[in-house]
Amino acid sequence: MSLVAVERAVTTFSAQVVEVEGLLARVAVLLNPYDVRELALSLDDGTLQIVVEGNGFDADRVAARLEKVIGVLEVSISSN
Repeated sequence: MSLVAVERAVTTFSAQVVEVEGLLARVAVLLNPYDVRELALSLDDGTLQIVVEGNGFDADRVAARLEKVIGVLEVSISSN
């Protein structure tokens, strides 16, 4: 029996951050209904990366929600 890797659609959101105290908790609550596969915060670079799996959601709407989080700046989106 051979296993076949299934390619899944993922959308990556990246943002510059200026304030990190409680940031991951605020973002986790905000993204609760989405299938978040990765949530990474780099204190050295001041960046936040979020990978959401699936189709059928409005990536621009998610980015707009992220931009409202205190400490998050300039959200960018990339999809595959």
